[in-house]
Order: sequence, then C-alpha cells, then structure tokens
Amino acid sequence: MEDRNICHFMPCGRDYDAIHVINFVLETRGQKFEGMRSHSVYRMHYVARGSGILHMPGRCWPLEEGELFFVLPAVPFAIEDTGGLEHIYISYIGSRANMIMDRLKISGQNCVFPNFGEVGDFWMDSLRAGSMMRELRSESVLLYTFSVLGGRILEDERTERGKSDSAERIKRYIDDNFSDMELSLEKIGEALGYHRKYVSGVFKERLHIGVAEYLNMVRIQHACTLMEQGFTSVQDIASLCGFRDPLYFSRVFRKRLGISPRERLQMLGKES
Repeated sequence: MEDRNICHFMPCGRDYDAIHVINFVLETRGQKFEGMRSHSVYRMHYVARGSGILHMPGRCWPLEEGELFFVLPAVPFAIEDTGGLEHIYISYIGSRANMIMDRLKISGQNCVFPNFGEVGDFWMDSLRAGSMMRELRSESVLLYTFSVLGGRILEDERTERGKSDSAERIKRYIDDNFSDMELSLEKIGEALGYHRKYVSGVFKERLHIGVAEYLNMVRIQHACTLMEQGFTSVQDIASLCGFRDPLYFSRVFRKRLGISPRERLQMLGKES
C-alpha cells in the first residue's frame, strides 16, 4: 500500500516561538497628512478599499485596494487617505517576528506588496470573530499572510534566477557561435528552446545590451584579434567573424572603433 504520510519537523525553542499579536484594527476614518509618527511595534496592513499614500522618510508609496504594506518599529510613517481609504492592521512584536521580517527582507525600502486580494476575506472574517476566537484568528491571519507573502517572494526569486540562467545560456551560445552568418534571434531560440521574444527581452533585461549589439561587439573584438594574429584581408576577416557583407562589416567596425578595418591594419603595420 502506498505511504501517503507527510511529516515536516519544525524548528523549536523559546526564541522561535516568541511572536505576540498586540491588536487587530479596522481603520475607516479618513486620515490627512499632518506629519509622521512612529511606533515600537511592527504593523502589517491590508488595504480593504479606497486609496491612500504611505509616507516614510525619503519616500512615498501610493496605496490601492488589495495591497499589503508594513510599518516597522521606530520608523516614522504616516498614512494619508486620498479616496475612501479603509485598511486593517495587525500590530505584533517578538523575536520570531524579527526573524520572519528579516527572512522576507521586509524593510523601509521594501514594504509595499500589490495584489493580495486573496487574503482579504480571511482578514475581514477574522476581524469579526467572537472574543473567544479573536486571539487565535488574529495570529492565524498574521502567519497565513506571512506564508502567502513568503511563497510569492520565493517564486519571484526563482523567476529571477531563471532569467539570469537564461541570459547566461544565451550569452554563452552567442560567444560560441558568433561566426555563424545565419545566427539570429530565431536560431538562438530554436537551439535553446526559447521564443525569439523571450531571447530578446531577457537578454536585454539582465545584461543591459541588445542581442544584435552584443553579437556585433563580440564579432568586432574577434576581428581585432585576427588582425593582431596576421590576417590582412578585410573580406576574409569579415567572413571569419560572421559577417556576410564586408561593407557592412566595415560600417559596424567604424561605428564601434571610430576607424575603418584598413586603418586599423595600417596602425598595426599590416598590409591590407
């Protein structure tokens, strides 16, 4: 019979267990910006409806319905109502809270997270829970929302790592195949299993240079190496570097280096 049991061992200890919910509040009163203040606790906020602005030293974030945001102990802040803002917040403290905030990299520069409407009903239902369940429900909301946020962050990190790996694969393929006159976005994509638009987009995003520009840069660098090694025929050099047209090669060469291939050969003391 197939074993379907699942067992996860969790860290334990006094420090890990220490997280304390202080209050669970629905704020519906419109707030004007009248200067910033700070608290001695963490606060996790959920925007239930309307819009506003989160003010913190040196920066402001617009707030929209369904967003999650945090304020940190001793960090000045203000929440301004710009359109029927209603938000719910949970105040909390404890060493476990410190650990979770550090693990999720929540800081004064990374404290607003969009598209959390999926937790809204749970927040509202828990807020209305009877007094006997309120403590458990408020802590459940806090930890559940942390788990959803952690999952999002983990998925984002995986996506970023995937993009970096893809960009590096594309770069290596260009470095290995730059002399191929047929090299193109389509050919790179077919070789690596990517769509041509993904090849173009992820390469530019991660390496801050377009595929065509990078390819020409690699080809011109190789052309300079060939010249230094004794090659003197512009047509041969162009062909060995992946350029089908020597005239186009010369234009690209001049654009990148400011001189023509023949001028470069003359500077090296080679006959062309």
